[in-house]
Amino acid sequence: MILEEEGVFGDVTSDEWPFYLLPLDDDIISMELPEFYRDYFLEGEQRWIGTVARSLNLLNTIFGPMSKVYGIGRCAKMTYEMWKELLEDEEVVQKERKPDLGLVFMIDRDVDYITPMCSQVVYEGLVDDIFRIKCGSVEFGPEVTSSDRSVKILLNSQDKVFGEIRNEHFSNVFSFLSQKARNLQSQYDKRRGMDIKQMKTFVSQELKGLKQEHRMLSLHIGACESIMKKKTKQDFQELLKTEHSLLEGFDIRECINLIEEHINRQVSPIESLRLLCLLSLTENGLIAKDYRSLKTQYLQSYGSEHLLTFSNLKRAGLLTEQTPTEALTAVESRVGKLVTDKAVGKLTDAFSSLAKKSHFRGISKKLGLIPRVDGDYDLKTPRDMAYVFSGAYIPLSCKIMEHVLVRKSWAGLEEVMRLLNNIEFSEQLTERNSFQDSYRTIVVVFLGGCTFSEISALRFLGKEIGYRFVFLTTAITNSARILESMTETKS
Repeated sequence: MILEEEGVFGDVTSDEWPFYLLPLDDDIISMELPEFYRDYFLEGEQRWIGTVARSLNLLNTIFGPMSKVYGIGRCAKMTYEMWKELLEDEEVVQKERKPDLGLVFMIDRDVDYITPMCSQVVYEGLVDDIFRIKCGSVEFGPEVTSSDRSVKILLNSQDKVFGEIRNEHFSNVFSFLSQKARNLQSQYDKRRGMDIKQMKTFVSQELKGLKQEHRMLSLHIGACESIMKKKTKQDFQELLKTEHSLLEGFDIRECINLIEEHINRQVSPIESLRLLCLLSLTENGLIAKDYRSLKTQYLQSYGSEHLLTFSNLKRAGLLTEQTPTEALTAVESRVGKLVTDKAVGKLTDAFSSLAKKSHFRGISKKLGLIPRVDGDYDLKTPRDMAYVFSGAYIPLSCKIMEHVLVRKSWAGLEEVMRLLNNIEFSEQLTERNSFQDSYRTIVVVFLGGCTFSEISALRFLGKEIGYRFVFLTTAITNSARILESMTETKS
């Protein structure tokens, strides 16, 4: 339109650069669309679905043909339908060649909100939570570099030190780094007894790599120290304990008191919202009395401009209020006439929890999301994906994938799907090819963003069951990013 107004439209040749996929690492491809989450899951805006479908088509053209697709969620279904149309439009007769990618698994972010709302404790997740990894790179400030300037580095498998600690639980990282420092020192010490020829070889071949590794090591040690300071300052252990209680369904009243204290101490508006959302998601909505009380306290602590934020969270299903069934309310009012006022309060709580049994509890029980362990969970040699949350919880999104991949169908998940109130599908894209090993490489498509904890969990699962996962996500996300996109004020 502007070119026409200027009278030069006829002289201009326009072209489009389809900038869909951005490889952040060997197995992570991001579309860098952080706005996708709010646009689709809050506003119902579908403009990005075509972009995701074309991205999948591009991957399929280069590394396919992919043979089968599994998906869960309404957005996943729409994206798949659009991709199918693109495949039909092309109708290129593809020669029988060995595909690099076999299966596709598509999942909507709203299938599993609980995982991004939990505190991340794997190293890469913690770095993202505290320093914010943007487009595969992170900026470490003076507190990490021990100098007066900041340093920006790429975080991927090219960094040998990071490659070995990224998926580790934070409690194991320090011991690994100190061992690495000792190994580096012994490699440096080798040069002491060298003659001229050996020294020349050492300087030309090894020294540069050692110096680079040494630099990265000191940065990661600095980052660990900074994380330790921040996490102990905010009563991190107390918060983790509260999260674990919410996930397991224990001491809910005590957890609510702790969340109230968090809000009233004005620790952080986003952190307080995260705990409120986790409480609502695990309890399948807050009972009306608690919802009103916590909302009022939050608005008094952080400002009434957050009213719109609460409205958004309700619409997205992150922070909701329970509506007790009429039958129970009637019983409650009859019983209420027979007992004292003090007892009525306790009865209201009991009836409300009966009125709407938490869906999360049902799903958790069905899929075994909370591991039963005798004694302490071994974080050094983990035996399941729960290690990414200190052994307290297996990410729901990852558990669903494991179930489908092991059974090669959605069979046995009917009850879980009913509780999730979502649609699932599986379709054969091409005739079964003769390259069975390509089925071991799976493209996991997260619509609405995925967390580093989920990536670590699936990498672990891949090693356990012999699959290789390649992640295609609209963006890397975490609790803060999701909640900031819902916030109407800049907190």
